[in-house]
Amino acid sequence: MRMIIALFLAFFSASVAFCTVTIEDATFGFNNGYKTGKWTPLSVTVRSQNEPSTFSGELTVEIRNVFSDQPIYRYATPLRLSKTDRKHKTFYIHCPKTTLNLAIQIVRTEKSDQEIETPISEPLAMHEIVSPTPIARKDYFVLVLAPSGDKIQKLIDKKQLDDEDTQAHIRYLPSSSALPKKWIGYDAVDVMVIREISLTHRNISKSQQAALLEWVQRGGTLIVSGSSNFPYLKGSFIEQHLPVKMIHEMTIDKIPPALRQQFGFNISPTDKGNLGGSPFKSIHFEPKPECHTLLGTDKQIYIAKRHFGSGQIISLAFDYNAPPFSDQQVGETFWRWLLAKHGKSPKLLSERYAPFRQHEEKIHKQFLSKMPIQIPLIRLLAVALPLYLLSLGGITFYFGRHNTSLKKRFSGYWMSGLIFVFVSVIVIGVARAVLPKKTATEHFSILSIYPKRKNAHIQSYVSFRAAAHTKTQIPLTQNTVIRPLKYNSITKPSQFFQGKPDELQEGTIEPWSPSIYIKETFFPLDIQKTEITLENTWSIIGNTSTYLGTVSLGSNNMSPSAASSETIRKIPSLKGLDGTRKELAKILQQEGLLQYLLHAKGELKIDNAPQRKVLISWTAQLDQVLAGIPHLSTSERIYSNGETLVIIYLDEKDL
Repeated sequence: MRMIIALFLAFFSASVAFCTVTIEDATFGFNNGYKTGKWTPLSVTVRSQNEPSTFSGELTVEIRNVFSDQPIYRYATPLRLSKTDRKHKTFYIHCPKTTLNLAIQIVRTEKSDQEIETPISEPLAMHEIVSPTPIARKDYFVLVLAPSGDKIQKLIDKKQLDDEDTQAHIRYLPSSSALPKKWIGYDAVDVMVIREISLTHRNISKSQQAALLEWVQRGGTLIVSGSSNFPYLKGSFIEQHLPVKMIHEMTIDKIPPALRQQFGFNISPTDKGNLGGSPFKSIHFEPKPECHTLLGTDKQIYIAKRHFGSGQIISLAFDYNAPPFSDQQVGETFWRWLLAKHGKSPKLLSERYAPFRQHEEKIHKQFLSKMPIQIPLIRLLAVALPLYLLSLGGITFYFGRHNTSLKKRFSGYWMSGLIFVFVSVIVIGVARAVLPKKTATEHFSILSIYPKRKNAHIQSYVSFRAAAHTKTQIPLTQNTVIRPLKYNSITKPSQFFQGKPDELQEGTIEPWSPSIYIKETFFPLDIQKTEITLENTWSIIGNTSTYLGTVSLGSNNMSPSAASSETIRKIPSLKGLDGTRKELAKILQQEGLLQYLLHAKGELKIDNAPQRKVLISWTAQLDQVLAGIPHLSTSERIYSNGETLVIIYLDEKDL
């Protein structure tokens, strides 16, 4: 009997020992490709083995400085696993300008009576990743979605593109399912290349489609290969956004002169471009109104692009992975030309200056320069402190006048001082208990509106001040990312929860110094249905600018109250600005943050080609803009005492 009990206990102990939740795999960036100062995806695969019941916990990622092991900030997401479950979790992590150590942990949690989940044990599993060498900001990060056998990496990876030693770094996605589901996942990517991949709703979800298009709107470059891709592109979600109409496939026996002259195909004069039994396959393109023909003739377009928000979409009529472009020499020449001249949009091209820009530090100082008198407790102290000093001085003078002894004079001074300190402590204590613990907010936002897509992107620098030292939670929508403007190595790092619900947890807010965070999100917005007044408005086409004054949105037309033609050399202009609005405009000007909106130096000028047209203006009505957006939480619409710079990307018919 004892033997049976011993065997049972041994078997039970062994089964419990094998009840584990493990971190099976973790991938940082795209095959370790990432850039500092950018958001990067972190994919983690977890597995449950023989768990006796459903596992409830959190998967956390702590970002640490690799040299000091000091935690910088932390991300978390909920984790639910059945007995033999396997799940993939994706974090979107902002990479500060330092070498990182990513500490990934699985922690079991339980709910208290207040429905708050708290850790109940030490981490069940741990995994560490030391971030690899980042890609330089000036280099081209090219992400490719193509089947096996693609040769672009062999042709151009880590090879010099120009005289400034700029390189291209090629990374592949294993399949369309690996496409990010949030636009921020592409933040570090400069160019996305798609070839011979089905772009139907079955293969690419709506969230993945929206993420890709939103990333392009924010400055990305999408290159779509042609030729054999015709059946993949026809009827896809990308087709309507291409710069050309795809008419039909065709086969050409000779290399067209336009391609032969541009890329220097090594063909003898007697052949006259004959491909020797390897026909050149292409797609017949017809231009849309927004088309820029980069290479081609009136009869046939071979390479075309269009502006898409602040980004661009490029269409190739041919397959870059087929002869003659798969040839080493021709392929290198082609990709060097395409990437160096058109690979980055003007917005991303200007980010080579990002390591030298100081706009975030200057915005931080701008928030610091304002006295926090809107906090009730601080306002009370601002009134009580002068009264305290005057009263203390008066009583001390009164007692000192009647006391001839120096000892008694000091005694009276200290007694009166202690009494007033005691009274002040009581007043402050009562004030903290009685006065509402409000959190005052201030913001500076850059709102980019894309009328054709009926959506908008907002980036907000939000300053929080509380009535007293406090910890707060800020609810967010799932399409919103948030990070601190400055990382504090002294206080406990904040935790950014990416799950349901998304929120900033344990954010520290002080009364004397503002806590400043940067929030970004995309949301639907139809300017025809949005009542908003834009002030100090400029219309910009290339380098030609017109001052419009005040413009009203929400009607069928935009009617300026005044108009005068002027040349604007720096964006935003300081004309008509004062106060905080002028100080913020100076910061943006000095750092060249929006200079890409003008005609970019070196950008190809094409006769009769449509140019990018934008309105740039200011408004103090951000609350009014966001009030009609149902999916934005109330806390995200709390913007007070702030200014908003508005950028509207227009079509010619909108001017």
